[in-house]
Amino acid sequence: MGEKRACMSLKKLKAEPVKALLVLLLAVQFLLIAHSNITLIDKNIDCDSAKLFTHTEEIWRQKTFFLPDWEYLTTLEWDCSSILAVPFYAVTGDIFLSFALANIAFLGIFTAVIFFLFRGKDSLYPLLCVNLLIIPYRLGMLDYYNMLFFGGSQYIIKSLLPLLLVGILLREGKDLCWKKLSVWVPVVIYLGLLLLTAASSGFYVFLCGVFPVFAAYGIYKFLRWERVSWQILCMGALSCILTLAGGIVNQRLMGGARGNGMLFCSVYQLWENISSCFFGMFELYGGMTANAEISVLSLAGIQMLSRYCLVLVMLICAVAAFLGSVRKLGKGNCDLRIFLLISIFLWNMFILIPTNTKAGSATYEYRYHLIGMLPLMCVTGILLIDSLKAFSKKQQNCLYAVGLLAISFVCATSYKDLYSRGELNPELKELCSYTEELAVDYVYMYNASNDAEICKVLDENTEYVYLLESGVTWAFDYYNYFINAPMQIENAIVAVNNSAYDFGDTFEIAEYTLQRFAVVANRSLYKFIP
Repeated sequence: MGEKRACMSLKKLKAEPVKALLVLLLAVQFLLIAHSNITLIDKNIDCDSAKLFTHTEEIWRQKTFFLPDWEYLTTLEWDCSSILAVPFYAVTGDIFLSFALANIAFLGIFTAVIFFLFRGKDSLYPLLCVNLLIIPYRLGMLDYYNMLFFGGSQYIIKSLLPLLLVGILLREGKDLCWKKLSVWVPVVIYLGLLLLTAASSGFYVFLCGVFPVFAAYGIYKFLRWERVSWQILCMGALSCILTLAGGIVNQRLMGGARGNGMLFCSVYQLWENISSCFFGMFELYGGMTANAEISVLSLAGIQMLSRYCLVLVMLICAVAAFLGSVRKLGKGNCDLRIFLLISIFLWNMFILIPTNTKAGSATYEYRYHLIGMLPLMCVTGILLIDSLKAFSKKQQNCLYAVGLLAISFVCATSYKDLYSRGELNPELKELCSYTEELAVDYVYMYNASNDAEICKVLDENTEYVYLLESGVTWAFDYYNYFINAPMQIENAIVAVNNSAYDFGDTFEIAEYTLQRFAVVANRSLYKFIP
């Protein structure tokens, strides 16, 4: 029976070449993302992923998620790929492979959620949307690909949770029977992930991703004068309870996640904040850059222009979806899927425009757009496919061909950028190889916090510590007894970056005299003189 269904599916794909090509593209993208995670993570370590890798290693070493004396920085770092990397690390003992396997697993979960979101619709919808969603548009520490499918994937759970909730709420009436296993599984997964992200990141995901879905669903039912089922009411109540419970855990363990402390910008900053928020959406997808030397007709220029056009199309679809939903709500024929998805995007814009979230970027902390922009991309996929139905079959084929070529171009250039990146930390790898042979207990990285974080991951046998110019140590997202602590001079050395400092053969710090004994990887290595 299974073979018969498989043969029927293959015949159907052959009869529908667009779907067949999208299935092929999805398979290629899945393999490339999996391969990049397995082969490139160790070459692309940044300070944020290094902190997360070290945290994950310590969770397994201490055999607890509740690490004693740990100084948390922004979140508890549970609602990301680390939650699956811990068991993989327990088996493999390789932190890079563990996160690679975790990211591959989450990629599969993310793909399943998109297909769950579009169940009952033609498979063309989820195929197009998931292919658009998993393209590595931008690479970097806080960029699209790293936040969702690479390295620490810090936003993968935050982003897929609202999409999963929308998929659950689309089951109405008798179909939402809690006696069915097919209903229980996604609901339990949703509630479990909500508790996890609330405990890790506070109220951020609930307020920006979950609340607008329930609110839009309530508005939809109210305007249609329909009763909300008791199952949905229970889900809403449980969502609030679990969020509060998770928030209490977060408050007790780290005193509140960073997202809980969002502030309004002043009236004098508002216009600048609006423009930064708007252009941040383009920057998220690589449609704009701070580099003013890219030629429009170069490959990089055409690549940027294609992504710029993609975001423009998405914003046009946002306006169309909003106006269409408002108009259809009054007539009683509103598409609930589109209405719920567009509500997430609109609510996030409503929240982000007046809040002060420009800390790390000249334009915007554009990763905050992910929770709203992913649903918008799903809306864009729906409207694009629906709009093609107005054309003749031959016209549709021509437009599909153009669309597939455009997607293929964005994919090809994105993966080219991904695989053309070189080793980001060759000097630090050389340094770690050398210091590992010295078998010292401590390597103090002089005024180099990021270097210390990365070296901790590269060399697990040595303690690399951030050393301030005042002669005391400091730590971020690490054990708090290293904060404002004195140096240990026994079996310890100090590494100084020669590109930033020239201390010569000797220098003094905190009443200690140090003497240079080697220069490795553009770092002068000093030992303490008794």
